[in-house]
Amino acid sequence: MSELTDVISIDISDEELLRRISLHDLPAYELLYDRHAGPVYGLIMRMIKDRHLAEDLLQEIFWQVWQSAHQYQGRGVAAAWLFRIARNRCLDELRRQRARPSSAGPNITDMLEQQNLDAADASTESHPEIMFNRGRIQEALNNIPPDQRVCLEWAYFDGYTQREIAEIINVPVGTVKSRMRIGLEKLERLLRSAGFP
Repeated sequence: MSELTDVISIDISDEELLRRISLHDLPAYELLYDRHAGPVYGLIMRMIKDRHLAEDLLQEIFWQVWQSAHQYQGRGVAAAWLFRIARNRCLDELRRQRARPSSAGPNITDMLEQQNLDAADASTESHPEIMFNRGRIQEALNNIPPDQRVCLEWAYFDGYTQREIAEIINVPVGTVKSRMRIGLEKLERLLRSAGFP
């Protein structure tokens, strides 16, 4: 991207980008992708837990945004509209997978690769106890219902506020608070039963 495009991207709202995308403005599409591909990919990984499939779904989701930007009516936050598309696509994929059972379980290594518990830098990876604890926490998180797990992961790992989470998944803030509270209680029970301090 050019320096001029970088300056413009700061000033253009997501809503305006979607309006421009509906007119097939490729630079607007690229700006929206640059802003939101990372968080959308994080959502996909949390729901799907397969790196290769997540990459494919990310491309499908943004292709859908390109094709359906004209359907965004300006009601609500544009990012919430985008995340609803992503969430719905992931739910479709999960339903498809349930209809066709697979013998292969999720790969914990791939999940940890994407996890932002603490950035997995060389100093952290050199401590086996930290890596072991990460695995136990991730395993416990995987045993929490997805609606609770996503709220916890977005709040604690991605830094979203409860209000932002509520807008993205299109539920009241009270529902997000409830899911987080119940999810934390379940996580604590699971970790205690696994002997986690």
